[in-house]
Amino acid sequence: MPTGRTGPLLPANPLASWRGDAKRLSTSQVIEKGLNMENKVDPQLLMNDQMKAVLQKSAELAGDAFVTDVGFAEMRENYVRERRFWNEGGPVMTKTVERTFEGPMGEFMARYYYPVEAEKLPVIEFIHGGGFVVGSPDTHDRVCRILAEKTGAVVVSVDYHLSPESKYPTNIQECVMVAKHLHEHGAEEGIDGDDLSFAGDSGGAVLSMASNLWLRDEEGDNSFVKSLLLYYGFYGLEDSMSQRLYGWDIDGMRKEDLIYYNECWLNDLATETKAPYVDMFHNDLTTSMPVCYIAAAGLDPLRDDSELLHRVLDTNGVRNQHEVFEGVLHAFVHYSRMLDEAAECIEHSAEFWKTRHQA
Repeated sequence: MPTGRTGPLLPANPLASWRGDAKRLSTSQVIEKGLNMENKVDPQLLMNDQMKAVLQKSAELAGDAFVTDVGFAEMRENYVRERRFWNEGGPVMTKTVERTFEGPMGEFMARYYYPVEAEKLPVIEFIHGGGFVVGSPDTHDRVCRILAEKTGAVVVSVDYHLSPESKYPTNIQECVMVAKHLHEHGAEEGIDGDDLSFAGDSGGAVLSMASNLWLRDEEGDNSFVKSLLLYYGFYGLEDSMSQRLYGWDIDGMRKEDLIYYNECWLNDLATETKAPYVDMFHNDLTTSMPVCYIAAAGLDPLRDDSELLHRVLDTNGVRNQHEVFEGVLHAFVHYSRMLDEAAECIEHSAEFWKTRHQA
């Protein structure tokens, strides 16, 4: 798709190769060369040292892991290659099993992480991010295992069909299908189906919120949804101060990247960006809303979506905890091997989850 720039594309990472002449440019050098056409802040001045080390490691693993101009098949290969390292190590589960579901696009899988042996455990349905185009339970495996360990809940990670092959609202319907199964048949799998939460990062946070609203509005019951754990999602803002300040090639979060992901996901960008399960600020966020943990990255163009969601829920009397992790980029929860904020975010969300039954 068009990049909206008059010059060459910027590198996917400040430590990755500059396309065309193999030079390596930092973001500050990009700004010095006049290539930052959007007057955005220099992330090198604001990122903490661990986040910079993560970018260095990411460049070593797959320098172009976050570019959106190579075709979605190559994007997926790059993403898997870059994420493999970040999923090594971490907690060991008592049991991990997979189950197949039959949805509107055919079969899809969900992976169950059991942290302990128990007759019945609460459940967290985890929905992975990746702009609806990339990602899988494999790319988010460590996050799910840490979340299961910290909460003591079964974590069920959904391998929904990706876009552009799958179009809105199919992936929401698939996530809802899994939630309904866990609610209605969880007891057969050692799960308390009346104590379900959603969790998700980025696009997975979108689908988590949307699945909760879909259960309420389209299926008629979301009473069994007890909490939402939302990591740096977008909930309807098409423009904001954070979108003007943040989002670069280093994190794949430029405005044109965000548009690309929505073009892959939606059938009609002009009309569906206002759909009630896309722009959720135009939906009812008062009725039957579970408590919410809302995490944001300090240097994320989606930061203001989380801030607005927090303020709306506060106004509506819905208990929530809003936390901004300064000095880090979008997608930071992946990097718990090297980034303290990643581990802190998951742990803080787990602690909030433990209060889900409080008024």
